[in-house]
Amino acid sequence: MPSADKNFVHLHVHSDYSLLDGCCRIDRLMDRAVELGMPALALTDHGNLYGAIEFYNTAKAKGIKPLIGCELYLVETSRLEKNGRSDEGKTIFHLGLLARNATGYSNLLKLVSDAHLKGFYYKPRTDLETLARHSGGLTGFTGCLASLVPQHLLYDRYEEARKACGRFVEIFGRENYFVEIQDHGIAEQRKIIPGLLKLAEEFNLKVICTNDVHYVRSTDAGPHDAMLCIQTGAKIDDEKRMRFEGQQFYLKSRDEMAKLFAEVPESLTNTQHVADMCDLKIDFPKGSDRYPKYPLPPEIKTDRAGYLRDLCIAGLKKRYGVDYAGPQQATDPALAQTLVERLDYELGIIGKTGFIDYFLVVWDFIHWAKEHGIPVGPGRGSGAGCIVAYLLGITNLDPLRFKLLFERFLNPERVSPPDFDIDFCMRRRGEVIDYVRAKYGKDCVANIITYGTLGAKMVIRDVSRVHNLPYADADRLAKMIPDELNMTLEIALEKSAELRDEVARNPVAKKIMDQARVLEGMVRNTGKHAAGIIITDRPLEEFVPLTEQEGDVTVQFDMNAVGKLGLLKMDFLGLKTLTVIADAVDNIRRTVDPTFDIETIPLEDAKTFALLNSGRTTGVFQLESGGMQNLCRQIGLSTIDEIVALIALFRPGPMDWIPDYIRGKKDPSTVRFPHALLEEVCRETYGVMVYQEQVMEAAKIIAGYTLGGADMLRRAMGKKDKEAMAAEREKFIAGAKQVNGIDGKTSDAIFEILNKFAGYGFNKSHSAAYAILSYQTGFLKANYPVQFMAAMLSSELGNAEKVSHFVAECESMGLTVLGPDVNESREMFTPVGGKIRFGLAGIKGVGEGAAQKIIAEREANGPFVDFENFVARVDAKALNKRVLEHLVKTGAFDFAGGSRKKLFDGIDAALAAASATARDKAAGQHSFLDMLAEEPPKTNGSGKPGSNGSALSSQPSAPGSTDDFSAPERLAFEKELLGFYVSGHPMNAYAGLAEAIDTFAVDELLQQSDRTEFRLCGIAGNLQKKLSKKDNRPWVAFTLATKSASLPLNMFADAYAAYGATLAENALVLVQGNILAGNDGTRINVKECYPLDGFVCGIVRKVTWLLHPAHRELPAFLHLLRETLNAQVGDTRVEFGFVFEDRVAPVAEASHALTWKLNAASFQQLRAHPAVAGVQLETRRLELKQDRRWAKRA
Repeated sequence: MPSADKNFVHLHVHSDYSLLDGCCRIDRLMDRAVELGMPALALTDHGNLYGAIEFYNTAKAKGIKPLIGCELYLVETSRLEKNGRSDEGKTIFHLGLLARNATGYSNLLKLVSDAHLKGFYYKPRTDLETLARHSGGLTGFTGCLASLVPQHLLYDRYEEARKACGRFVEIFGRENYFVEIQDHGIAEQRKIIPGLLKLAEEFNLKVICTNDVHYVRSTDAGPHDAMLCIQTGAKIDDEKRMRFEGQQFYLKSRDEMAKLFAEVPESLTNTQHVADMCDLKIDFPKGSDRYPKYPLPPEIKTDRAGYLRDLCIAGLKKRYGVDYAGPQQATDPALAQTLVERLDYELGIIGKTGFIDYFLVVWDFIHWAKEHGIPVGPGRGSGAGCIVAYLLGITNLDPLRFKLLFERFLNPERVSPPDFDIDFCMRRRGEVIDYVRAKYGKDCVANIITYGTLGAKMVIRDVSRVHNLPYADADRLAKMIPDELNMTLEIALEKSAELRDEVARNPVAKKIMDQARVLEGMVRNTGKHAAGIIITDRPLEEFVPLTEQEGDVTVQFDMNAVGKLGLLKMDFLGLKTLTVIADAVDNIRRTVDPTFDIETIPLEDAKTFALLNSGRTTGVFQLESGGMQNLCRQIGLSTIDEIVALIALFRPGPMDWIPDYIRGKKDPSTVRFPHALLEEVCRETYGVMVYQEQVMEAAKIIAGYTLGGADMLRRAMGKKDKEAMAAEREKFIAGAKQVNGIDGKTSDAIFEILNKFAGYGFNKSHSAAYAILSYQTGFLKANYPVQFMAAMLSSELGNAEKVSHFVAECESMGLTVLGPDVNESREMFTPVGGKIRFGLAGIKGVGEGAAQKIIAEREANGPFVDFENFVARVDAKALNKRVLEHLVKTGAFDFAGGSRKKLFDGIDAALAAASATARDKAAGQHSFLDMLAEEPPKTNGSGKPGSNGSALSSQPSAPGSTDDFSAPERLAFEKELLGFYVSGHPMNAYAGLAEAIDTFAVDELLQQSDRTEFRLCGIAGNLQKKLSKKDNRPWVAFTLATKSASLPLNMFADAYAAYGATLAENALVLVQGNILAGNDGTRINVKECYPLDGFVCGIVRKVTWLLHPAHRELPAFLHLLRETLNAQVGDTRVEFGFVFEDRVAPVAEASHALTWKLNAASFQQLRAHPAVAGVQLETRRLELKQDRRWAKRA
């Protein structure tokens, strides 16, 4: 029997999984229960079981008996009826349940799942009929004030209450249904207690008392009230809002409950009776017991193990040309024998550990994807080390070629479920998931739920809002929290003096902080895991509760809980790079080589390595960051194995070994191995242990470990498990002595070396799989640049910033990106005769639907003749006025030679005419003129229309005419709707000047050494204002677009304070600063920023005009120059030089009185004069202003 001070159990408890209603984080709830000496505790969240597994395991760990339940939403009618919205508490009632055993838990899963999937209407609802079907093993309660029986009593309907109580007794049985009384100081609760006790006496039911726990401590009432306001969007000061009456909804002690219910003392001890009735044990099976059984095709007569073997034998023949039955007949018998032995070994382990069905399930959906042309990645993670996976086509990486280890994936000495993470093309990933749903049944396949929590900044903003703090003040308070990963309010108070001071001096800030610290980390909302899918061969509701997220059936437990329950979790990952590769391959097959196959490209392509070593890796998977570009230049890659190592090394920790790796590659004499016996293991990485697999191999060689045992050593080292490490150290030293005669001191030193590397070593299988994609994208960019960049641009369709970035990359590669054209553009970016044509779907406001209609009409009936022909032919449903405006503004009809502005002004008339024509045709009317109409103009040989266009389309405007958009207007439209400039560039106004002003060409700038100073001009864009971690001062990251490239720049706090006002989107600026070079790449640090137009006149000291001496327009040029100098007096000196066939005459300086205030427009006018052969500029020397910290004191 429990002791007198422990014979009370809370049976009505809501955690934070009662979304924005319960204010009990499970860890805090359990800690308080321990403090109060409680023997057991129930969880009864509103309508869900989201927190059940976390609650169960946390309670067990704390020595508390977990009681798993739910407070369901009940309707008296059918849960399938969904007419109008009912007010909760009138036709939707609460119903508290607890699972007594496995049967009850199973029924609870079914009830909750059914309520979410079939009964959901504002709330997940069940009904009496469903409840009766699944009542076995469940304990029920009359419930809180919002429950059915109490509602009848509240409104003095005793007979109805009696009938309802009788119905529940029939459903649960008298011994499993309890009368529940509550007293939170609410008059309505006290009113119904006599009626409840009367029902208990009449039906011979036991009475229990509960507290409707919504927060842990009484002091949490304020934060809970704020939480309710967050849920409802209300303010604390609102009079008419949802609120809890009083402050009694906390986890009370037994003594507090005894005082409340002194008149019904048995109501306390009966709670212990309920807890004793519950004996639920949730199973957490190991291995594959709950994995789905692969359904063998009817034509297969063998068992699953035999079928897997047959598939592998076929794969052995396909991959290696080796006959399993006769390896000695192979071209390389030794290799063939090794393959057969490894295949047998792996199949033996897979069979022994029970994962045959797992491999068949994964093989099946990957095989289906490939059969249907869906790009699949080469594999990621340790699965790439499995030759069975390679032979089945699950991975596409030869584990022997890359020296990958099976035991890193599936260790026979420590069985844990294998885990294939599969990458699919972003666009078609959903098709594979749909196939799996159809194969195993929709009730056996589900997504995994995710929980959004109240993070540090978010909770401050939310609590500030409900307290009606002005937005600016709330924003300022939130921004005092440092921008760092895993930031909490407690850490923020430690790190930010500004935040500490604000909380100390400002009582409002203190109140917000105090409440926020209670709410921080609580669940705010649910979502759907981007990739995780659960697959079973039995209905999922037998194992887990289900809900619906974004239209998909989803398990209510998160990934951690699902893993503990032993269910098969597959990650169907969408990888954009696969989509890019697939699109590039399609482009190549359509324009260059119909037989091109990315899987058969050579891994030693010189062009590819030349590209990588130049650092021009924008768009190359995993290698495009500034740091990676810098490393590619330093290392000088020559094999794919070095790409594997580079990907593994470029992380915090291993970065420290990069200099040793580079030194060893460039000078083999500097290579040092941890031990002579490890030379073979470390040779490929120049003495540096880069991979976890190398640690495993080293343990095998030095100390005689099996690879399975070596994997356990690696795990112990990686987890810093002291107890396991001590045992492994002893085993290692003994093994080294026995196998190689190495003394204890030496072997201990080797163990320490391995320990050091194991802490940072990377999974080689994962790195090698990604290196394949890096190489493939590098190969495509180096050998098929137009097709690859068209695919890259298509992958960012709709993201103007990214499109602009890749257009700049195209320009730096010497590729031309043409604007859209309704006769050439496809939906995506398209290679057209060595150039790239902008995709119609990429035009802002046009979209995929309109693009598809335009292309379909063009392909069915030929190119469009002109604008009117286009409007008349394309389905009017796809062509609204906005679509036409954007097509015109971006030059999609320029092929007809007309003015964009005329077309723009004529859109309404064209639409009206097309509409009238369509109406007439629909009515069967044809005018006499229609019958006499000539055939449409024929197109020329290029497929483009000839010159017989309409009045609107065929009359070009003279340059500078007001009949067309001005050049700045055209450029602005193009930038706004396409993300880049097509018909020109704002920097064209500074042609000849920019090249002289810039201290380095763009491609040279990033190769400069640390602290090199620079000057550069261009267009500022993509401004991202940030706050420094140190002192929360603002700084800005932005891009600077020149005519040839787009560069990322940083302007830190001091510079931003001085020059930030100069920066704006699309502003023409001149920036000065220095290069910051480090292991993580080269950064461009801006220290000064000026308006380009105002600065150019002061930076150019001298202009030398190189003239044709015999040109008949020379006098006119000199006259124009004299007029310009007279009108624009400044400090720039002017000189002349005359260009002859074989020499340049000595330079003559103009009068000192004729100095010039140079401006870009006059410069371009003079530069374009036919008498000018060229121009030379002399600029002022680059001098940065002194940093503030070095300035002299006054």
